[in-house]
Amino acid sequence: MGQSDQTVRFGIVGLGMGFGRAKLCRETVGAALSAVCDIDDERCARAERELEVPVVRDYDALLKRDDVDVVFLLTPSGMHAEMGVAAAGAGKHVVCTKPLDVTLEACDSLIGACRDAGVLLAVDFQERYTEKVYRMRRALETGLLGDLILLEARLKWFRADAYYEGWHGTWKLDGGGSLMNQTVHMIDLLQWFGGPVKRVYGQMAVRDHQIETEDVATAGVQFAGGAFGSIVGTTTFPSSDVYEFEVHGTKAAAGRGTVLGEYWRARDESVTEPEAPAGEPSNIFEDVVRHLRTGKPVTCDGAEGRKSVELILAVYKSAIEGRAIELPLDGFTPPAS
Repeated sequence: MGQSDQTVRFGIVGLGMGFGRAKLCRETVGAALSAVCDIDDERCARAERELEVPVVRDYDALLKRDDVDVVFLLTPSGMHAEMGVAAAGAGKHVVCTKPLDVTLEACDSLIGACRDAGVLLAVDFQERYTEKVYRMRRALETGLLGDLILLEARLKWFRADAYYEGWHGTWKLDGGGSLMNQTVHMIDLLQWFGGPVKRVYGQMAVRDHQIETEDVATAGVQFAGGAFGSIVGTTTFPSSDVYEFEVHGTKAAAGRGTVLGEYWRARDESVTEPEAPAGEPSNIFEDVVRHLRTGKPVTCDGAEGRKSVELILAVYKSAIEGRAIELPLDGFTPPAS
């Protein structure tokens, strides 16, 4: 973008979760919603009534629009790379909802296409934009946590059978179940704070749904830096209100979730949690606008978004093969459906 105050124009693709994102785009300073795209008649009709922007039913037509700088993909996970590669080929910047895609080959294809086209690739992990997480990161980066000992990612939600009537819970388009679709937010924070992963040991099962993938999984993680990590993810819980991310080291601990709330504990009570750094983006649209205006890196680019996919696939491979898996991952083949 040439001018520091130039408006960044977005096209939203996929009006399930994308409808809320479209509204957020309109509320973000520096961002403009130019068009939305979906193939569902009911969603398109709602968008025409409530969003007051052009509704495009053909993705190729969206890519040809001169008033779209950034394509934001909120489509089934296994379609992100194919659609993102097409957007990069059209000269559009690309944002994906989580996960980046469902295989490492697809992730690498999209990362390479955006790199070759000279366009941005970003992944929307909204937990990264919360004030508490910014404060936790500052504590990590300034050494207030000390040497990391243990990190925990936990999400216990409910999904009715109707949720899985479609692409959810399939290896091809969802890439997994409760880890890849739901717990991925907490797993992203786990690896972001913990750093490179050395080894994982996982287990998974289908206990309460008729799906190809898992609805409950746990894993132990060993980080290259010596810390341990744990992962719990399920869609079999009676409600959808339990999630936690916690980290502690030799000096202090911090966490964010629905059970303990937001907390800070230090061995020396005089050591307080740092404030969040000023001026950081509060959502993906602010992040992209800042990047395109100033060149400052986005919070989660394609290479960073790939890491949580690799970690989750390693958990799946470990669970299927019944052994610990070393990273980097040398490939993963989903079980036959």
